[in-house]
Amino acid sequence: MDNLLDLIFKATSVEPRYDEDLCLAAGKSVACTSCRDACPHDAITIRHGSAKAVEIDSVDCSGCGLCVQACPSQALEGRVSIERGAASLRCSQVSGSAASVHCLGRLQPSDLLRLAGSEDSVRLARGDCGSCPVGTAAVAEASLAVRDQAVELARLHGRSLDIEVVERDRLEQTRNADAVSRRELLRGGWRSLRVRTGDMLAPLDPGDDVASLPAEMQRRYRVIAAAAPQQEDPVPWSLPRVSDECIMCPACVKACPTGALERVFEADGDGVLKLQPDRCVGCEACMSVCPVGAVSMEESVSWSELSGGQQEAYRRDAGRERPGSVPR
Repeated sequence: MDNLLDLIFKATSVEPRYDEDLCLAAGKSVACTSCRDACPHDAITIRHGSAKAVEIDSVDCSGCGLCVQACPSQALEGRVSIERGAASLRCSQVSGSAASVHCLGRLQPSDLLRLAGSEDSVRLARGDCGSCPVGTAAVAEASLAVRDQAVELARLHGRSLDIEVVERDRLEQTRNADAVSRRELLRGGWRSLRVRTGDMLAPLDPGDDVASLPAEMQRRYRVIAAAAPQQEDPVPWSLPRVSDECIMCPACVKACPTGALERVFEADGDGVLKLQPDRCVGCEACMSVCPVGAVSMEESVSWSELSGGQQEAYRRDAGRERPGSVPR
């Protein structure tokens, strides 16, 4: 009986997945409490530096997803299944025939792109978040932030995506994007319609994820790459910049949860801080732990920089030592 109850409980579990390898609180250098601070139900306990630094109480967790939105390193991932091209989605507090998700706070930008499919508009319906037993008024604000990110990604593909977040008691299913009318076939042909539908969906198909990296980060990268931007085009990504104040200590490298930073000392004595841009999640851990304030985050990133592979973030010539620098 206990085993049966355990299986039922796991099947209905709403708490997010936790990857301790990506968690900033699991290290000893960053005192991150973002998920705990965002949780409206006190369901999260943090033990800094332990193997499993974040513990989520499966009973107290309502599954609102606010901790997922707050996590800077994307160590938390919501359990969401989105129907491709459904175009309409309601939270569990809204009735109707539209597809549903437990809480809109669980959604990520890639979820909204999949929801849109080839449609140019998406409607999200929520209940009264302020009085909701699942989330709080913060869910409404988080939904708008995710909407803006999805719109920005769609704009890279030349699409003007209208995502409406409304408070409703009921939401019915709209036309499915996969349903092809005779008029659509006559206007553009099946091949052009298939291409239009697939442009935004192909980068989100499963199977290409790297296990050590956050899934949402990888999906966003594939969406950007699928837009085939020009080398000089700006893209929605953040990367660290390292100033000449750098003393080549290992603090930023140790704090980075994805291994985007690497410290190398070459044969001639030069010290090099290397950056793998597509592994950077923008968590700002490197900036927060730098003892001399040499690291800042830059939101103006070109496609050539993001897609160019490993590069030098900083180089210190062997003959140019600074007070406080770390010898080889």
